[in-house]
Amino acid sequence: MELGNNEVEKVSVRPRVLLVEDDPVSAYLIQQMFHAQNLPLDHATNGAIALDMHRQNRYRLVLSDWMMPEMNGVDLCRAFRQLGGPYVYFILCTSKGQKSDRVEAYDAGVDDFMTKPLDRNELHIRLRVALRILEAEEVVQRQKAELEAMNEKLNHLAETDALTGLYNRRRFQEMLEEAIDEHRRAHDSLSLVLMDIDRFKSLNDEFGHLAGDAALKQVAAVLMENARRHELPARYGGEEFAIILQRCSRFEALIAAERFREAIEKMEWPTRKITASFGVATADDQVASLNDLVSAADQALYLAKVNGRNRVEVYPEGRPVRPPLDGSSLKE
Repeated sequence: MELGNNEVEKVSVRPRVLLVEDDPVSAYLIQQMFHAQNLPLDHATNGAIALDMHRQNRYRLVLSDWMMPEMNGVDLCRAFRQLGGPYVYFILCTSKGQKSDRVEAYDAGVDDFMTKPLDRNELHIRLRVALRILEAEEVVQRQKAELEAMNEKLNHLAETDALTGLYNRRRFQEMLEEAIDEHRRAHDSLSLVLMDIDRFKSLNDEFGHLAGDAALKQVAAVLMENARRHELPARYGGEEFAIILQRCSRFEALIAAERFREAIEKMEWPTRKITASFGVATADDQVASLNDLVSAADQALYLAKVNGRNRVEVYPEGRPVRPPLDGSSLKE
């Protein structure tokens, strides 16, 4: 029974096969068998050449002689397994029949054996099995990749604000905790910016909530476009945003906040001019925890509102942190 073309077409995986055979006569006969079935085949005369060819082409099916000079088929199989990558189905051709020999080969990762001299019909059957196994393995890998992509998407949704695409408040708090831990370990500077869109309620009242949502998305886009690698913007809630500034001193944070403020002020808006107020706080001996840092930035933001909006205020160095102030009257 031969593996006709119709049998080959039943499996979607048709990898190029690597033959490792040092005997030219045996190699020629096997090549003729593959050629008759229109199956692609490359030939290496020893293990070292086979490994070099595999690094370039990443074969999925290897048919190797066992007894070869310098590197035998079992050692070659071990070397293939150490290279990693997509699974390689390894068939070992041998005249050895001892059980102990085959146990050693299985331990090395060999998948199947064929007795030399090779029988044409048996070869076709073994190849059919190998192709089906590779096809099943490919399906598993594809499903695994799809599952990983789905999990990545779910994780992204779990930590992203649906409206703006920024990190949500839960993820912001996790990142700030991580940044505080790093600040304590490495003694790096750490600052936080809280910002609030000025008179956002009146924007909603005058132009409607769709216009308000559009403004939130556009502000978020400005923050993302102007954020540098160590600056992590997030939506804190409502019309309020937060930006974690890793390795940023108080002065550097002030400069960064002013950069964001100016970018928002210079944007062209479809309804009316939009500005934002910013409060900056930096971690120190007095401002040491997540709650301390958020409260300090919140009080600096309150000062920015009191002092006229569309400005940046910095929480004074060395001042004890008070509970957050109620700035609700300044939201109008």
